[in-house]
Amino acid sequence: MATLDLHRISKSFGTAKVLHDIDLAIKDKEFVVFVGPSGCGKSTLLRIIAGLEEASSGKVVIDGADVSDAHPVDRGISMVFQSYALYPHLTVFENIAFPLRVQKLAEPDLKQRVMRAAEILQLTDKLKLKPGQLSGGQRQRVAIGRSIVRNPKVFLFDEPLSNLDAALRGDMRVELSQLHRELDATMVYVTHDQVEAMTMADRIVVLNGGRVEQFGTPMELYHHPATKFVAGFIGQPNMNLIPATVLGTDGGLTVEIDGGHRMTLPVDSSAASAGDKVEVGIRPEDVDLGDGGLSISVRVLERLGGVSITYGTIGNGETRFCASLPGDAAVREGEPLHLSVAPSDCHVFDASGRVLRRTAAPALVA
Repeated sequence: MATLDLHRISKSFGTAKVLHDIDLAIKDKEFVVFVGPSGCGKSTLLRIIAGLEEASSGKVVIDGADVSDAHPVDRGISMVFQSYALYPHLTVFENIAFPLRVQKLAEPDLKQRVMRAAEILQLTDKLKLKPGQLSGGQRQRVAIGRSIVRNPKVFLFDEPLSNLDAALRGDMRVELSQLHRELDATMVYVTHDQVEAMTMADRIVVLNGGRVEQFGTPMELYHHPATKFVAGFIGQPNMNLIPATVLGTDGGLTVEIDGGHRMTLPVDSSAASAGDKVEVGIRPEDVDLGDGGLSISVRVLERLGGVSITYGTIGNGETRFCASLPGDAAVREGEPLHLSVAPSDCHVFDASGRVLRRTAAPALVA
């Protein structure tokens, strides 16, 4: 068992409150990612779990035991930082073994644990090398190996891939996901990169301004964002958010979007009234070529092979719009583009940024 529960965690630095009553229940063997923009409190929250930062109020509970006042080494956690923090004068073997030597573990047990970690991380042939002889990805694996040998209840990762180049980050995402399956361990991972969150997590915590905006699976956050912030943060390219005015609430929500196009959307309109200002959210990948009433002026076209990303404006030219189309789509910069979207694929957000619940399932392509 390695459950992790946070009960009303708050943190202030002087008069600045950076975390607001965080309540989370992380399951045994779950891979949970904290994601959000810089300054949202995700690293501070991770440090509180680790015991490196003291919460102003609230409790940290691991495996049913309140560890809020426990020393970091007594919490049953292990943390991998953004910097590798390896000892340059020690071999890979000794870097991985270092925490076990501090614990004065017997040599046969120490060697067995180090060799097991090296095997899992494909470092067996690197054990006699020094960190300076390794690539960035290999150094990060050594840092992870140093965590594995401690047999922690919970692994904590604080943006461990941010120092790597894009290609290596992609490789390491796959390796970390495989590591999670092999270790069958509880992992909490912090990143500002929503692609890392979507591809690795069992569940994602989206933080904004020290508060939890939403906690759910990647596809729950993608298909059913609770707020405009989550909708705009999850998904690549970002969701289009188009200003609109409510015209009617019978049989759904009838709106007029920027540019004059009218749509009736299958959402709960019980709290809306004619004249209300809302925003209609349309994901770039949910549009198709065709005269469905959406017209944009294409300003930039990115050909990526299998997909073409178009950037332009809609209506009066002040509202940006992005469309993700087939790679060979007949699109040119400077020309108008006519698009269609299924009403069931649209999201609607009220003036406070909260979503209006959809009453029809998103359209699926057969």
